[in-house]
Amino acid sequence: MSLFNIDNFMPHGHCYLWQTDILLMNVISDIIISLCYLAIPLLITVILWRRKDLPFKSTIRVFAVFIFFCSLTHVMEIVNVWYPFYYLTGILKSMTAIISVGSTYIILKSIKKILELPSLSNLEHRLFDDVHHVMEKLPVGLILSDRRGRINYHNEYINNLFEYSREELNNKEVEILIDQINRKKHIQQKEEYFEKPTEKSMGGGRVLQGKTKSGDLKFLEIGLRPISLQSSHLTLVTIKDITTEEESKRKVAETLKLINVATYGMPSLLSYIDKDGTYQFVNEAYTRKWDVKSEKVLNCNYKEFLPEGTLAAIEQKMNQALSGEELNFKIRVNFPKEGLRELDVSYKPYRSKESNIVEGVVVLAHDITEINNTLKDLEASNKQLEEYVFLVSHDLRAPIRHITNFIELLFEQLGSEDQNQEKIEKYTSIIKANSIKIQGMISGMLKIASINQIVPQFESTNINSFFNKLSISYKGLVQFDLSIMEMIDINCDEGLLESIFLNLIENSISHSQSAETRVKIHVSMEFNKVTIDYKDFGVGISSELAKSIFNPFIKSQESQGLGLGMTIVSRSLEKIHGEIKCLPSQEGAHFEIQIVSN
Repeated sequence: MSLFNIDNFMPHGHCYLWQTDILLMNVISDIIISLCYLAIPLLITVILWRRKDLPFKSTIRVFAVFIFFCSLTHVMEIVNVWYPFYYLTGILKSMTAIISVGSTYIILKSIKKILELPSLSNLEHRLFDDVHHVMEKLPVGLILSDRRGRINYHNEYINNLFEYSREELNNKEVEILIDQINRKKHIQQKEEYFEKPTEKSMGGGRVLQGKTKSGDLKFLEIGLRPISLQSSHLTLVTIKDITTEEESKRKVAETLKLINVATYGMPSLLSYIDKDGTYQFVNEAYTRKWDVKSEKVLNCNYKEFLPEGTLAAIEQKMNQALSGEELNFKIRVNFPKEGLRELDVSYKPYRSKESNIVEGVVVLAHDITEINNTLKDLEASNKQLEEYVFLVSHDLRAPIRHITNFIELLFEQLGSEDQNQEKIEKYTSIIKANSIKIQGMISGMLKIASINQIVPQFESTNINSFFNKLSISYKGLVQFDLSIMEMIDINCDEGLLESIFLNLIENSISHSQSAETRVKIHVSMEFNKVTIDYKDFGVGISSELAKSIFNPFIKSQESQGLGLGMTIVSRSLEKIHGEIKCLPSQEGAHFEIQIVSN
């Protein structure tokens, strides 16, 4: 037997007697059938490749193979019309028969499961029932209302929330769910909405007060979505009961109000910043210091509210506190009205009782500027007392001892029979000179004490204008060499500033070696610190004297004064947040003055 032996057979065309009409009818039919049979398995393969979720895949694959072999038998029918490959045709038909038996078996085996598959209509009903069940069990309320505001559908959430049965709400106006006071307003809002229906998402701040069948009031968050159908226009209303949240907000608001009342007038700044860095509470002192209303601070992130300088100083510390670390530190803050103040700040993390997680930070800040000023005043007072003690124990001791000794000598002369008028006059002169010296020293100390009692009146002072006025007032006496590179404004007490330079200039005049005193002044500013370089061209100050020149009663041998001028200058500068240094110089007196502008 040879598959390709055609010599012993005649072609199938002979059976058709090579009659054209019969031949074409059979050949064309077999061509069409074979092509369709080839297309069917190809299409089935594409469907199986695209749809991975189809059931009974093995049955479909066997059926596709069966159809493919059926197409081959029809191809062989066409070939056999001219070429009698009957052996090959028989083999292909035998294989097709085997595959058809297998296909029949697999289909019979699966027929029960196939017949149990639900119909399309059953699937639609089941899907509708599932969707309906899901809608009924949703954790939010759903209402479908028509253009007149009647309830066409509502889920179980609505029934449970408002305590109405399904029958009591069907086809009722939605106003049945709203308290009597707000119904009229709601009807007006409903009419305005239906004139131009637009989607309004839940959570957009629309809170409505509803009323249950038993009369309880509920706070409701609502959303609206217009739905256009072929037969009607509906609105889907989503409703969520936020009564608990609103009650919590109300309690928090009441608590904050009580805290505000309790902390009103409290000098310390109190605030609470949550874990996201947002202000949730500030007391009256906080808003007063920053000169803002609480509405501007609350719900604002501290990074957006605090100025850049303050933020740079606390941002890292705030991050540490939000991670659970308690902190205490000092910081200088420039407030809008009060200016630069020093604060003692405490950060205390607030932890949730349930999870022990940091929920925010309680910030308490004490303005210690006044305390520091008081301490400085006390230190100055103590220093003043020490100076008085030193004066009494040291400086005043010598002239008092002189007065005492010469009074005794004077009494001896006055009691003597042989009085020496020249000695009496000499003793009297010495007693008088020392008395005047004591009066001058006491007067000088009182003057220093009066400076310590001065309360500076800080105001903006233009340095250029200040020195120009000063140079005009000494015209003809002092030659000023002013070097002020830019227009500089400083916040200080102009009266004290004038007293400081009057003392310096008068000293320069008294120690000048020429008829016209020459003074060189250079002014510069860096950040908030003004530096004034003052130099004259007089007799100068020795290095030993420079070390103690700002102490009371320290002076050069050539000086006719009490030695209090430079002490007054130093004390006056302290009152306006400044300091003075005596710099080494080969000629004349040279001072460096620095003043911090608040």
